[in-house]
Amino acid sequence: MSRSPLLSALLFATGLALAIAACTSGDPVAFPSTTLPTSTPPSTESSPTATSETAATEAGAPAESTVLDSELPIVFADPVSGLDDAELAEFISGQAFFDEVWTPVEGAGRSDSDGLGPLFNANSCVACHPSTGRRQVPPQGELTTSGLVVRISLPGADPLTGAPLADPVYGDQLQDRATGTSEAEGTVFTNYVVQRAAYGDGTPYEILWPTVNIRSRNHGPITEGFRTSARIGSQMIGMGLLELVPDEQILEWVDANDANNDGISGRPNAVWNPQTNQIELGRFGWKANVVELDQQIAQAFHGDLGVTSSLVPNENCTSAQDDCTDELSGGTVEVSDEKLNTITNYLRTLGVPPPRTAESEEAQRGEQHFREFGCATCHRETMTTGASDIEALSNQEIRPYSDMLLHDMGFDMSDSRQDFSASGVEWRTAPLWGLGLVPVDGDRGLLHDGRARTIEEAILWHGGEGRGSRAAFLNAELSKRMELLAFLESL
Repeated sequence: MSRSPLLSALLFATGLALAIAACTSGDPVAFPSTTLPTSTPPSTESSPTATSETAATEAGAPAESTVLDSELPIVFADPVSGLDDAELAEFISGQAFFDEVWTPVEGAGRSDSDGLGPLFNANSCVACHPSTGRRQVPPQGELTTSGLVVRISLPGADPLTGAPLADPVYGDQLQDRATGTSEAEGTVFTNYVVQRAAYGDGTPYEILWPTVNIRSRNHGPITEGFRTSARIGSQMIGMGLLELVPDEQILEWVDANDANNDGISGRPNAVWNPQTNQIELGRFGWKANVVELDQQIAQAFHGDLGVTSSLVPNENCTSAQDDCTDELSGGTVEVSDEKLNTITNYLRTLGVPPPRTAESEEAQRGEQHFREFGCATCHRETMTTGASDIEALSNQEIRPYSDMLLHDMGFDMSDSRQDFSASGVEWRTAPLWGLGLVPVDGDRGLLHDGRARTIEEAILWHGGEGRGSRAAFLNAELSKRMELLAFLESL
């Protein structure tokens, strides 16, 4: 992939800033204790969300078959319109591979779906992304389920790539399940502290401040000063369309120094592309820390399922985990290039449900508030895709409601982890398309760690560059708040 001079200059500047930061004492802020007040809402001046550790002896959950929640509506399962017969056939094949349950390697006679583990978090793609949607977070104090993973890193970054530094014992992600005689890395529990406050008109509200507790560190201590961050599996619609938005179009919205004084200073994440061995524009993941769609999928296979591929050929064991390295392996390519390409093309052609704004006058008024409150400054309404071999994806005007850039969301949303050039407080603007179709049986599990039970709570967590929009929402009269929520529900 060639890069424009503008992209090269921007990413060079970002990478240079990253290198300077790595050579200074400006390490990310350490995590505080998990005890938080319950009388006031989080402010953008408070410390980042905590991830605490407590000693315990619970073993990691064993492998089990994945059963799709029967009550989940199948709303994110249709292909983009206009696929030809061959493309539609590949979509159907990819959907079957996406739902496939992987098993451990048990002997010389291998199957197409063995290679699970030795360490893993889930045994299928659909376990973390039911109906290619999002998994809800577990209730207070319960063992985490498939779909919520915990990333681990040390302060600083790799001097060549800028990638987060992995822990020498536990790697870059905590796996709470294991195959054979391997021992899971640990057990993760979730806890929430209720934060109560009120809107400008006196209407009370509450949000949940999450903590993640790592127990049973079965392979010894994690390096002192380590950072963690919880990640929830989200819906996967429209990824092929976002893949095709030209770099130059995204970079038009970069305003790293807020030159126009609107309080918004989006910037790209400068990410190492292992397929080209150069720094490029990141666009996938909660922090835009992955360049290519097939890399995103291969990394999920590796980190979440423990399944190797030609893009990530090594088992997800560290040299300190003898039981893991001794486990029977399916080889350096456990998911074949053919299967990986088919799954990639399935997600590439996974369609986006059409918005329903026109069906409601309330939602149409809410769309105006969306702009008036400043939401559209980051959640940009339209983009245009470039050319593709898949004609149905080519030169399409799309409405993802994202600018694909990093924004400072405030310390209440921070994970204190540097991720390439993204700091702890920076997150990629999450696309909003399909938001209103996220299942409402129970909590919606919005934001990067699923802390927001509703769309309303997700808005109330906005800090940093989003604090102006949050303030506008907080101080708006009830009817306008309801109209804005009706618009977001219509997407």
